[in-house]
Amino acid sequence: MNGFLYTITLEEPVLANSLGGEPNSARSLFYIPGGLVRGAVINAYQDKDANDDTFRSLFLNGDTRFLNAYPIMGDERALPIPLKFKKPKYFEAGNLGRLHGPKIDALEEEWQINVHTQRDAQKGRSTEASGAVYRYIALPAGMKFQGAVISENAKAIMNALKDQTILLGKARTAGYGKASITTEPLPVNWHEMSETPSKDVKEFTLVLLSSALVRNEDGQFTLDISTALSKRLARDIKPERIVASCKSEIVGGFNRTWGLPLPQSTAIAAGSVFQVTLENDITADELKVLENTGIGERRAEGFGSLAITASLPDKIEDDDWTPTTASQGVSINAGNLSAEDNQLAEMMFTRLLRRDLDQLIITKAREMTDGYKSDSVPGSQLSRWRVLLRDALAKGNSTQRIKDFYHAENKKRSPAFVKMEKTRIKFEGSPSRLTEWIEASLEDPQGVNKLLESAPTLNMSLGSDPIKLSEKLKTEYGLRLMDAVLSTMAKKNIGKGGKND
Repeated sequence: MNGFLYTITLEEPVLANSLGGEPNSARSLFYIPGGLVRGAVINAYQDKDANDDTFRSLFLNGDTRFLNAYPIMGDERALPIPLKFKKPKYFEAGNLGRLHGPKIDALEEEWQINVHTQRDAQKGRSTEASGAVYRYIALPAGMKFQGAVISENAKAIMNALKDQTILLGKARTAGYGKASITTEPLPVNWHEMSETPSKDVKEFTLVLLSSALVRNEDGQFTLDISTALSKRLARDIKPERIVASCKSEIVGGFNRTWGLPLPQSTAIAAGSVFQVTLENDITADELKVLENTGIGERRAEGFGSLAITASLPDKIEDDDWTPTTASQGVSINAGNLSAEDNQLAEMMFTRLLRRDLDQLIITKAREMTDGYKSDSVPGSQLSRWRVLLRDALAKGNSTQRIKDFYHAENKKRSPAFVKMEKTRIKFEGSPSRLTEWIEASLEDPQGVNKLLESAPTLNMSLGSDPIKLSEKLKTEYGLRLMDAVLSTMAKKNIGKGGKND
């Protein structure tokens, strides 16, 4: 396989716009489509002649494929998670990540949200007639993405990109789209997911690493991959010999040269899995050619990228899904800030941290109480504890009164307390008694602190100083997590017909 890897670093937010959504807003995809990269390379290329054979080979006829640029997580490129693996309930990460044997590191999505006001072209400000408010949900500046260009003439494209700053996506004149790009040779025997089978096989698994546009025998776009696969492999493959885990999506695009949108089409979504059984053996070389060239239409824009593997794990357990952040670290040059600006920046980061912690404890509380049965603990008992927790939060996060109350209840052994003791929750992967978890969190909150320290904002920095989770915040959000757990139980009591008294 000939080509090169490219790494994009966003210098400004980028709107790689997706279809649908509110008319007064735009939401980016959480990756950079290969079509956007191809457009940026064409813009940087010197000799733009659509009648030239070299130009057509590089950009138009599919000989060169610009694969999607996915976020970098750690030291590797994220990929679509196979759809045969169902995410755990309340799992907040997105659909990109990495499969490591029977475990999945799923990428948490991070966005930059900006609100804009339409301005009158002549007056330069919003007016009653021209003052609509709209919102952009964009890829944040500072993120890094990596993709690949598969081409026999990779050197020409690399030369066009040398020392270039590129523009991507929508709203380029409004402070969006600027990015830098670097290239490196494609490693020998490069594979995106795993190596293809090394011997002739009758069965193989095909995983789509980008959306695929394939047609059936009647020329209509379809989710049935058998016709396109038969054509690519030059053999008859019957639909009933393919087991699929897939879903559809609508894809489109925009041609800046024409100034017109591209036709919208039904595509097979990235992450779709097809287990194919053949009547006769297929060679390892044929499978490599299929993986190197992709399937379907618009392959030059990154559609139809795929990986061939002998098999995938049958199932991924809920405990084997791990949320991972793609943040590369956001820093502010504190040396250029005044004391007042530095204080303002610190306040902004603290608010971002609190936002992350709020979401974190809500997600964790739902996960911990997933197996809770309605009315296992009376609503009145839950309310007593929640009143104490809210009182502690209002009085500076003091836990002493709650500790005293816990020991008094434990000594008294009331029926309501016994019910709490019998109730099980799941924390750090193992079932625990509700009362034991509360006691452990009050006496030695290391487990809760470890959870709070996973907040994505803690990867940010203020100048050379990283944002820190203070002991005061740890204590506060430890109490908030207890309250969130009890609150979720109380809602389940009501929601399933229980009595909250």
